Amino acid sequence: MTYLCYARYQSHKWTVYVRGATNEDLGTIIKHAVFQLHSSFNNPTRVVESPPFELSESGWGEFEVSITLYFHSDVCDKPLNL
Repeated sequence: MTYLCYARYQSHKWTVYVRGATNEDLGTIIKHAVFQLHSSFNNPTRVVESPPFELSESGWGEFEVSITLYFHSDVCDKPLNL
């Protein structure tokens, strides 16, 4: 019987992030960011509640990530989908 090592398939390390053009603190306008990963990830919906608004992971393939930004109420009431 042959066993495949799961770690062997973690061939890509990546980071997805939301940053200002000059690396300013976006915590003054963004309340939290929601990153939606591929459904094959454990806990594919990740919420980042403070800056830096970024997420690092590893995996084995390519996929699209959607990001929803929620702003402080004095900035904007509607979330922004990226």
